[in-house]
Amino acid sequence: MTAHKTGLVVSAHPGDFVWRAGGAIALHAKKGYRMKIVCLSFGERGESQFAWKQAGMTLERVKAGRRDEAERAAASLGAEIEFFDAGDYPLGVNNQHLDRMIDIYRELNPAFVLTHALEDPYNFDHPQACHFAQEA
Repeated sequence: MTAHKTGLVVSAHPGDFVWRAGGAIALHAKKGYRMKIVCLSFGERGESQFAWKQAGMTLERVKAGRRDEAERAAASLGAEIEFFDAGDYPLGVNNQHLDRMIDIYRELNPAFVLTHALEDPYNFDHPQACHFAQEA
């Protein structure tokens, strides 16, 4: 039993942890790992194009909808989730986010960390999330 082990996922946007790491999150949660996802943004600009097509849409409503989707996805994978609300395109992590991320590393002492690749020519937020995870 590995109940004392933890895994950490640092995701730039809500959709990223689902389709890039969902299987690994679910597998490790099933094995007894405490899995935590840190979602740096709500994907309010880059992943929410359909939400913005609704009449009267606001930034806060987009974020609330994305939070709800991500919380339900994390729960179905057996993970907890924390949001940093750092915006996206560009991702705007700051020193307060870094301090919180360091606290999370100290709290979890993760057996492994999953995040984005160091290079992604199509999405600058992804390498920035990786650098942020490494810096912490």
